[in-house]
Order: sequence, then structure tokens, then C-alpha cells
Amino acid sequence: MKQIIIRYALALFALLTLFKSIEYLFFSYKISLDLYLGLTAFAFLIIGAIAAAYVFRETISIASTSSKPDDRLLEQFSKRELEVLSLLGHGYTNKEIAQLLTLSPNTVKTHLNNLYTKLEVNNRTQAAAEAKLLNLID
Repeated sequence: MKQIIIRYALALFALLTLFKSIEYLFFSYKISLDLYLGLTAFAFLIIGAIAAAYVFRETISIASTSSKPDDRLLEQFSKRELEVLSLLGHGYTNKEIAQLLTLSPNTVKTHLNNLYTKLEVNNRTQAAAEAKLLNLID
């Protein structure tokens, strides 16, 4: 954490020095307004590209670290609950899930309530989102 703060502080110092140098050149009439604005815009373009590369690198590394759910997590769910969860994630209604799995709608509701409890959510939208976050479904 300390290294990140030091790097950030040094980067800000370098950028501030750059901007003040460009500003000095402009106000001492050594460069025109067009060149001043162009250099400033280019500097912000570079800063944005570096920031985007850092953010996307972090996002990709987070996504690539957890592509398969933990076995202990999978043990909490029955095979039927995972089937119901998969269909729920694809947007099927309770009635459609019941027809596809040849269950009664009340059984589907029971499975869903069990899933809500295990996933610690309150509704089907949250359940689908949490399941996707935990890589339980695609």
C-alpha cells in the first residue's frame, strides 16, 4: 500500500511539474495559445490512456482469477437447485422452470427460497446476479 501511495504521489508531482512548465512557457509568450492547448490536451490523453490500461489490467486480473466456483461453495447446493438457478439466470419464469424440469410450480418456489437463503439475497434478480458473480452460472 505504501508503494502505491508513493508512486501516485510521484506521478502527480511529475504531471504538475509538466503542466506548470507548459503554463510558464505560455505566459512568458514563448508558445502560442493553440500550442498550449494542444500540449495540455495531449497530456490528458496520455494520462487517460495510462489510467485506462491500469483499470482494465486490474479488471482482467480479477476476472481471470475466479473462473471456476469453489468446491465448498458448490457443496451447499443440490443438483436440482443448481438447475433451477441456471434456468433462473437465463430469465425463465417459475412456470417455465417447472415445465422444463417437470416439477410443480410450488416445488420451484421452494427451491428458489432455498437458493435465496443460501445466496443471502431477497429476490430472483439478486439471486441471478450473485450466482453469476460466484461463477455458479454462465
